[in-house]
Amino acid sequence: MIRIVFTADNHLNRYYAKMTRDQLRERRKRIRQAFRATVDFAIQQRAHFFLHGGDLFDNSDPSPIELAYAAREFKRLQEHNVRVLAISGNHDMPRYLGESATPIRIYQELDALRVFNKRAQVEFETFEIDGARIAIGGLAPDPRATAETDLLDGVEINPPDADVKILLLHGGVEDAVPPGFDDAVYKKSAIAALKQIDYFLVGDIHADKKLNVEHATVLIPGATERLTFGELKNEPGFYYLELEGKIPRKLRRETIAPQAMRRHEIRCGNLPADDPTEYIFQEIRAISDPDQLLQLRLEGILDRDAYHKIKFFDLWRLGNELNFYFDLDKSQIEIRARDADADSNAAPAEHVDVERELARVADELLAQAQDDDARLTIQEAHARIVNLYRRASV
Repeated sequence: MIRIVFTADNHLNRYYAKMTRDQLRERRKRIRQAFRATVDFAIQQRAHFFLHGGDLFDNSDPSPIELAYAAREFKRLQEHNVRVLAISGNHDMPRYLGESATPIRIYQELDALRVFNKRAQVEFETFEIDGARIAIGGLAPDPRATAETDLLDGVEINPPDADVKILLLHGGVEDAVPPGFDDAVYKKSAIAALKQIDYFLVGDIHADKKLNVEHATVLIPGATERLTFGELKNEPGFYYLELEGKIPRKLRRETIAPQAMRRHEIRCGNLPADDPTEYIFQEIRAISDPDQLLQLRLEGILDRDAYHKIKFFDLWRLGNELNFYFDLDKSQIEIRARDADADSNAAPAEHVDVERELARVADELLAQAQDDDARLTIQEAHARIVNLYRRASV
């Protein structure tokens, strides 16, 4: 029986522009622990293969801490005779070809794993397991691909003779991408045409999916941790397979408990006119948890006077005191002049200008500052926050 663990999209070294240094350090630790869960499982199951579908790292230049962590995990697999085969992903591959190597190739130089690096030819490795011959190949993603690219067109795929043949890919698969996905996808017709491949194991999309495309099985493991509030419905995990030749005796998805994450929405129409801030305070206190990533989203229409009654800085401070991380989302607020609905000549609705609001909060804090040192600190903090916001918005 051939035993395989398949994971992808671990995103070690993930960066969050709005987190403090301590929050980011702890958040990255949680993301590392999710990857470790896949390694622990592979060792416990005495897996023959640990296959990786890309985006081990969130970027192409991870910190030494993350590189060393991954090295220790691959060493553990090696010590337990688990073979590791992998491809890079669109996140951890350098954007420009020839600029540098994807970081996972470091471990190939140390003989810890096999990385498939070619973009126009699938290379294969063959193994004999319990009397069955298995061929495993991989195709590195091409950073030059556009939405119109046929990702398998012109790729040389000639697998050796084997009882079961597996291909590692990274990218979207037709009928298995989220709304608004505008990158190139692997077309089901192209997958169906590759009669010689039994299993397509595909990283990139953070929600899991299993597809049957004529003769082939397509497995998308999803990410091992929720990375954004847009992924709240995703259940992190990875796939485990037990194959007798090409016949799956076990094919199941193992889940990983994520760090608590929640989005809470408040309609602006529900805010009391006299003290909207206290109302929101009560909402935050009711749903907070010290281990939770919480996003509070305000939605709807406010007149300008009502908007300026809300003490956004105090809301942000309370949210961060009561939660691991707190994000105050004001992007869905529309500000209208009083009686705008009744006056056709009134100014149109406007969305929140984040930089203008940052300046307003800074001015309020400066007015309360007791000395020049405090004022200088506020000014420096304001400039730094604006720069971080502009970087995150690019």
